[in-house]
Amino acid sequence: MKIGFHPVIDNPVRMGYAPGWSCVADLTERLTDLEHAVGKGSVVRARWEPYFAECPSFRWAGAFEWARGQLQNPSELAVAIALFPGEPELLTTRIGHANWQILRTKSEPSRITRKLVVEEAIGVWESHATEWLEKIVATCATLGVETSVERLHQQVLYALQPLMKDLPDDDDGVSRPDGQPGPRRSHGYDSDLLHLDGWTPDPGLVILPVDGRPYSLRREILRLDHGKVALLRARKSARSVTWDKVIRVHLSDGAVTFEIVGEPPLAVAGYKHPEDVFKIVHECFKAAIERALQAVAAQMTRPKP
Repeated sequence: MKIGFHPVIDNPVRMGYAPGWSCVADLTERLTDLEHAVGKGSVVRARWEPYFAECPSFRWAGAFEWARGQLQNPSELAVAIALFPGEPELLTTRIGHANWQILRTKSEPSRITRKLVVEEAIGVWESHATEWLEKIVATCATLGVETSVERLHQQVLYALQPLMKDLPDDDDGVSRPDGQPGPRRSHGYDSDLLHLDGWTPDPGLVILPVDGRPYSLRREILRLDHGKVALLRARKSARSVTWDKVIRVHLSDGAVTFEIVGEPPLAVAGYKHPEDVFKIVHECFKAAIERALQAVAAQMTRPKP
């Protein structure tokens, strides 16, 4: 585990999680798709990650590349599976709950509280891990990875050890392999206009992987930026439409649907929570249209030299 990456918050299984996954390739392909969708120089809110509400994370392309490498290493894969809280029903187990508690420390403002929570969670790992690890070892066997309860227990405790030595203060909100702040870049507007008071905030790049079971394995990602909406399928563009051609966004039979001038609608189905995705998409649509109109108005009213 690289320094600068948290073994639970930045868990590679969590970062590439696809409901219904059954082999390592399902996770690594998801990570590769996300890396491609984000592209170089951008940072995105990882809304698709399990327990995002408790532990909101921001990711950049290099983080997905790192996570993919971790999952391709048998030892790191076993540790990542062990430190992933799992489905919500597993939070009732001692270890599942301990992993979840460590996740929640990301949003805990008190350094003392974070320290106490981590100490308690590691204590659970030290004393009550056997049953959990037996299941993890069995899961690893189905994935072609051989390990043992004793060996995996030592590896997990070693991965958790740095958490007791270095509990950071409030971070910059961007998880990166090198621990450095994520890059920021312009979204194509005139740099003077970006700072005008009264402008609609730019939502930036938004990535929304289809996450419903079993639709997540179709490898579809809705990618929204200031200029267009694109549907990616296995890293290839299945459809791309500029916002100025979108006249309406709505839900139709659970599918997020874009009504487009002179073209068939673009419908994206398979989201676990389509209502939440629709709200995000609608805000992006609204912001894109408002900013386009504001840019035109600003250009027209700008004094000529």
